[in-house]
Amino acid sequence: MSLIKRSQQILILSTLFFLPFYFIKFKHDWISLSLVEILVIALFLVWFSNKEIKYAIRYTQYAIPTALIITGLILSILINKNYYVGLGILKGWFVLPIIFAVILYNNLKKDEKLLDRVFVVLFASGAFTAIEGIYYWLFGLLAYDGRLRIFFDSPNQLAMFLAPAFLIGLIKFGESLALMNCPDLVGAREKPSFGKKAELWEKYFAIVGMLLISFNLYLTKSYGAWLAIGLVLMIVFWLKYRKLWPIKYLAITIIILIIFIAAASFGKFENIKKLGERSSLASREMIWKSAGLMIEKNPVLGIGPGNFQEKYLEYQKYFPPYLEWAVPQPHNLYLAFWLESGLAGLAGFFWVVWLFFKDNKKIYPLTKISEHHNALVHKTKKQTQESPSEKNNFGEGARDFYGSIFLAIILYFLIHGLVDTTYWRNDMAVIFWTIVAVNLFLAEKRLEKN
Repeated sequence: MSLIKRSQQILILSTLFFLPFYFIKFKHDWISLSLVEILVIALFLVWFSNKEIKYAIRYTQYAIPTALIITGLILSILINKNYYVGLGILKGWFVLPIIFAVILYNNLKKDEKLLDRVFVVLFASGAFTAIEGIYYWLFGLLAYDGRLRIFFDSPNQLAMFLAPAFLIGLIKFGESLALMNCPDLVGAREKPSFGKKAELWEKYFAIVGMLLISFNLYLTKSYGAWLAIGLVLMIVFWLKYRKLWPIKYLAITIIILIIFIAAASFGKFENIKKLGERSSLASREMIWKSAGLMIEKNPVLGIGPGNFQEKYLEYQKYFPPYLEWAVPQPHNLYLAFWLESGLAGLAGFFWVVWLFFKDNKKIYPLTKISEHHNALVHKTKKQTQESPSEKNNFGEGARDFYGSIFLAIILYFLIHGLVDTTYWRNDMAVIFWTIVAVNLFLAEKRLEKN
């Protein structure tokens, strides 16, 4: 591996690992850059200076919807004249994450093994953050309401960051468990592990990491995150294993997930019952009404990125006294896109998501599991006899595994996005475009193979 290629991969993995530390900023006069932004800029400079072939992602189907999002943001910034904050959001939450995704895509084209490292690092970043969470919990460094938030602005933001790492780990264990308990896949039996050929210490790290992340998610008491994770797992496991997994194991999994969802729902209902009109749900309802009025008055271009807090306070005169005054985002992913990037940005976002599902279908053919059941059994048995080099070349099993992770993470963005703003931050923006890029890469690999 050349020095340039190695440097790019180190910067890619460093960016992903340090995502939760986006709050570390370096300022000089009007210039403000976070640690994550500096790493992405360094990556871009190394990548751009490299004379090796650069694969033309700009000609893919994502070019137009991405351009729509950027255009919507620019127009909204210009009309609403919040230049400094607006351009900072454009830079940190859109331009740089998209550049990062393009460079990741290019590097995957040259080295497919990078994909494994990307998800190991995302999981490791979540586990490391969870270790810090244990420290904060032990020393009572919690939010005013007793919830864990570490160095994030709120417990919900911590839960949003940990959720993708949790899904990565849990889906891998779920896949291993499904293979172990499927009588047809005798040749494919394997112990649950985190990645191929995992050493013992890697398995222990995965198990401990899952426990730490799970405990941190519990301490956030973010019912929206719990509910979203439960629904995502129900959808993914049902779609993937409804024909392949024996009914009794599938039923047990669904019961566990229903309990998981019920626990989140019960907690939220208790919150409503105790606080009545001052519950977090009542507060969100008021925020959504205010956001709806903003859309009514600014339906095409929105209010501009970074303007929600100011407009929210300005619109207070139309409502009873607010239950919550410090509200930088509207607690809804879709309202945020409409308000901060206009109709063009919202349309571009929906277009990107639609293309993602279209590509994911190529990687993860959910409706064809039953049709190709026998072929899958034969294929899995054959894979157990493959050489290591053949296994590393992303066969069907690897694509299905990654396809389910991609699907789960994007579904999490969309479902939790109904009650929180799951995109509009440096870390979540990078994760979103990372998933879109790797999903596109594997979809193209499937087409090339066919």
